[in-house]
Amino acid sequence: MSNINFSTFHNVIAGTLRSSNRLGHGINPSTRKPLWPVPLSSSEDLEIAVTAASTAFTSWSSTPWAQRQASLKQARDILHTHRAEMAEIISFEGGKPPLFAQLEVAHAMDFLDFYASQPSFEPEIIQDTPDLRLTLTHEPLGTVGAIIPWNFPLVLAIGKLAPALLAGNCVIAKPSPFTPYSLLKFAELVLPVFPASVLQTLHGDDALGPNMCEHPGITKISFTGSTATGKKIMAAASKTLKDVTLELGGNSASVVCADVDVGVVAREVALGSFFNSGQLCVASKRVYVHQDIYEEFLCTMVDIVKGWKVGAPREDGVILGPLQNEMQYNVVRVCTWGEQPVVGDTNGEGGFFLHPAIVDNPPDDSLVVRGRLLVCHTLTLLLVLPSIMDKLMTSLGPIVPVLSWSNEDELLARVNDTSTGLGGAVWSANEDRAQRIAARIEAGTIWINSFEKPLPQAYLAGHKESGFGGEWGRKGLMAYCKPKMVHYYKCTVSGSRL
Repeated sequence: MSNINFSTFHNVIAGTLRSSNRLGHGINPSTRKPLWPVPLSSSEDLEIAVTAASTAFTSWSSTPWAQRQASLKQARDILHTHRAEMAEIISFEGGKPPLFAQLEVAHAMDFLDFYASQPSFEPEIIQDTPDLRLTLTHEPLGTVGAIIPWNFPLVLAIGKLAPALLAGNCVIAKPSPFTPYSLLKFAELVLPVFPASVLQTLHGDDALGPNMCEHPGITKISFTGSTATGKKIMAAASKTLKDVTLELGGNSASVVCADVDVGVVAREVALGSFFNSGQLCVASKRVYVHQDIYEEFLCTMVDIVKGWKVGAPREDGVILGPLQNEMQYNVVRVCTWGEQPVVGDTNGEGGFFLHPAIVDNPPDDSLVVRGRLLVCHTLTLLLVLPSIMDKLMTSLGPIVPVLSWSNEDELLARVNDTSTGLGGAVWSANEDRAQRIAARIEAGTIWINSFEKPLPQAYLAGHKESGFGGEWGRKGLMAYCKPKMVHYYKCTVSGSRL
């Protein structure tokens, strides 16, 4: 693998690196300058990929489970070998400070490790009587289409690829057009690991995703992204009754009880709210602090966040990088009182930078609480651009409202007054209290005494409009399988019992 060039990028189709007569490019969010050229796949490329995957599925699905495990382990080792180069790509395409880009690569390796260690699904005997044996097995689906978002382009891709491949499926992965580079390079790195056409990656224009969702040769779509797009994918996939897994947006609440250590918890809550400049679907978008510690907690959290440096990834001491793309930046950027602080890279050229904002106890019906407004630049209330309010259902930007609460029943009514239900957090020194509150939050994943830290071994599934189905963990592996029930009657056609 020593001849890999980390500044050239190709689609991986039918076991080969493919370019195109049409090229696009991502944008470095720290400088707004174009990144490397990247090919745009055509509808013909998709047809070739689907046909090739269908052919490869026959042998890959019958490959022994242990051999598929070994392939994931080898892919993990290759990623580990090139972790520095991959982190640098992620930093360029996503605007992440080096430490956080390295964490994404490490987390991607964790997913490969986890699934490489998972045993196969053994046949389950449902009934075994003198006359009848019922056996339930789980088989691979076929060709999986994985559609990846821009906020965590490598780890969220591998969170889909690893279980799908282990289960015996072939995968066609589509990276976000904003961040195509790390996934394309990963597929190139592991090209020798998997048989031809088992793993393919296609970067394309706006037509590629819809074409994948409607293609009859793709048997499942796994998508991570916005609720609005998820609804469109479900509608498109219904034309062929395609299986779908949708991990969508959230408006997660972090509940802070009065018995916590404010200095410790305020720092953790701030990290959970502003991690990756707030561009994390399960991040705390609303913080509810008990009234007895509200003022102390708010002041402590503000002081912590004020000490964080916002800037380009290559600058020393940067904690918060830019928003990833201009579309998100324009939606998030909201008029505020005063001039926007200027943030530039080392050459003095501005990127998609926004300073973090904490909003002090806004009304429950305000847009910043309801999850339909994204960001301001100062620690003050904000003005709204009505033209952008309906573009996104949830926030992906560095803003969080902090709200006061006193009565637990009223608190939970406020927390659950949302159309989404992806995650949430509870902070308390009393486990019984924390567990009681967590049980009543209407969301798929709750963290107690931790900010939101998704894990490969932990199933992730959103409630309400935050998702359909789920993935990750042992249960998520089954999402890439289809059940088969065999009825075996223990007699011959002549009537004698065997």
